[in-house]
Amino acid sequence: MQEILDFLQSLDWSPLVISIKTGIVATILSFFFGIFAARAVMKLRPGARAVIDGFLTLPMILPPTVAGFFLLLIFSLRRPFGAALYENFGIKAVQTWLGCILAATIIAFPLMYRNTRAAFEQVDTNLIYAARTLGMSEWKIFWRVIMHPIGRSRRALRYGAGICKGAR
Repeated sequence: MQEILDFLQSLDWSPLVISIKTGIVATILSFFFGIFAARAVMKLRPGARAVIDGFLTLPMILPPTVAGFFLLLIFSLRRPFGAALYENFGIKAVQTWLGCILAATIIAFPLMYRNTRAAFEQVDTNLIYAARTLGMSEWKIFWRVIMHPIGRSRRALRYGAGICKGAR
């Protein structure tokens, strides 16, 4: 028994801890950004909705290695955007924990976005129009008319968050 304890103490647990922390943070970010993006896209005209929807689901279509390559191209210190982030704000994304979170969030985001958007499409638009005619603010419409039926069943949001967690 002592041999097993010695073996477990000799292991480096930091990769596991980093992976768990990254997964939790990326799932939370994907959850909230997915809900926000799905609501914003649902307010757009059909033509613009299709273009934005295609852009937001692009990481789901691309292989993860290609998405990672694009992230390296964008956030590298040798590229204008990455250099500007580092020089102006001191933010370095390549080979940091922030980069891990960014990559995991970008890969998991489309899954949460698609599930949430599908749930939003199930809400009757007549209820939204009726709430507007009754003078409700957009914030109250979102929480009481749109999220209330979705939140009651919770399936779409729970599945979206579960898929995001599994996407890492």
